[in-house]
Amino acid sequence: MSYPELLIDREKLSHNIRTIMKMGQDADVKIHFVTKCMAGWRPFLEVLHEAGVEYFADSRVENLREISDLALSRMMLRVPMISNAIDVVRYADLSLNSDMAVIEALSDAARTLDREHGVILMVEMGDLREGFMPKEILDVASRVLNLRGVWLAGIGANFNCYGGVIPEERQLVELSELAAAIRRRFNVPLPIVSGGNTGSLYLLSENRLPLGITHLRIGEGYLLGIETSYRKRIPDLFTDVFAVKAEVIELRRKPSVPTGLIGPNSFNEIPVFKDRGQIWRAILAIGEQDARCETLQPRDSNIEFLGASSDHMILDVTHAVRDLKVGDVLEFTPDYAALLRAATSPYVQKRFV
Repeated sequence: MSYPELLIDREKLSHNIRTIMKMGQDADVKIHFVTKCMAGWRPFLEVLHEAGVEYFADSRVENLREISDLALSRMMLRVPMISNAIDVVRYADLSLNSDMAVIEALSDAARTLDREHGVILMVEMGDLREGFMPKEILDVASRVLNLRGVWLAGIGANFNCYGGVIPEERQLVELSELAAAIRRRFNVPLPIVSGGNTGSLYLLSENRLPLGITHLRIGEGYLLGIETSYRKRIPDLFTDVFAVKAEVIELRRKPSVPTGLIGPNSFNEIPVFKDRGQIWRAILAIGEQDARCETLQPRDSNIEFLGASSDHMILDVTHAVRDLKVGDVLEFTPDYAALLRAATSPYVQKRFV
């Protein structure tokens, strides 16, 4: 056994996937399942495929390449770089776009490869990450329709990311109206109206997703069982699919406040300490290079996080439920940030249970 370790409950993961697929089917909404968190790890992709997933999405072409034999549809989430347009067209059927120079590069790449690539135009709806402004969208659609090698697959919007803007019904109605205007003006089907990511899942679960929204991009929802607008659990989804395990390498009773002149720590931060008196401090063989340690929630609620460096995490285990010793293994529930780092770290072993 090697630690740190990321454990994945196969049955709970499959349940979450099937439940979200059913939610989408009931609302006539297609869902691309986002796999970037697991960095193209083949066993994980195969579990999604076995659970019935046919639509995959990722932000790295390297990961999309791993899905080539599993997916009916592969979507590139991050706006493509001009420098990798060839690989985007080679490994993705669809991509999210917000710049005409990039779309023109995709057109050139598609003609070189003798393929047709689907373009989804992202619309800026308030979050201020990627997207054309709404007033631009008809002109941009016209320009895309005049390019060879690409086809106008739809429009979409992003929420919850850079600006933390929550998707509400009014923005999604506006997005649907923009899609309807494109259809009327150019007489094209425009099948995809992508109304966001897991942040829109609360609207889907409450049957409030506006008519005209035909598509969502879901990652954290099926992984952690929550929606990301209000951080609430989605009914009938498991929130404990993943667990991180790490081994205790030192256990000692020490002061809770360092002694001496305090300067920057290993991450150039000036640390601040709460005086807890003498405490039992456990050092674990896991650090910031392995996971976002601060957001690893100990399964023993009596254990408190104190800090972490690149290779070590320090905990207050004074009130731990069980008596600990060096060599013991503690278990944590990761949030998305901790899961993303743990799953993509080459130093964390991944295992299905």
